[in-house]
Amino acid sequence: MSETAKGPSEPLPKFRALPKSIDRSLIVMIVMVIVAGVACWFVEGQEAFMESFSSDLVMMMKIVPKLAAALLVASFLQLMIPRKLVAKWIGEGSGAKGVAIATTIGAMTPGGPMTSFPMVSALAESGTGRAPLIAYLVSWSNLGFQRLLIWELPLLGPTFLIMRYIACLPLPFLAAWLATKIPMSIEKDEKS
Repeated sequence: MSETAKGPSEPLPKFRALPKSIDRSLIVMIVMVIVAGVACWFVEGQEAFMESFSSDLVMMMKIVPKLAAALLVASFLQLMIPRKLVAKWIGEGSGAKGVAIATTIGAMTPGGPMTSFPMVSALAESGTGRAPLIAYLVSWSNLGFQRLLIWELPLLGPTFLIMRYIACLPLPFLAAWLATKIPMSIEKDEKS
């Protein structure tokens, strides 16, 4: 028997019809795009459809390089941050300390979703617990320092900023606590 032939003890490779990057959520989004495009064509006409399509292409050309850079940064961070360190400080058993650290990191993360979501992905792959991940996202969206300094302080004043910040400060902790009460896993779905 040649070396390339499989012996009876070696399992056959699992057949997969679609690559892992094509999952249910991508298929649902593609169907939604097609339905919205067809509806736009019939309701608003060909000219409106082409105008919308061309503006979407321009926006996509602006977003793709930023998203690629953010994903690269996230993957580099995932490789640079030791899993033991992540597990110790913001792992599943880190408790309130881990939630507080994740809340602080979330508030300090600059930029929009193209920065924060790749960071969440890298943190999840590095072993961050579910509650700290949720606290990070809630903190980033509600307590972001860049938003406070650039938008709220100059446009709305310090009184509004302080009131809103105090009102939003418990939200990451509440969301993290709720995450511990909901029996779900953050593991990636292997079936799709």
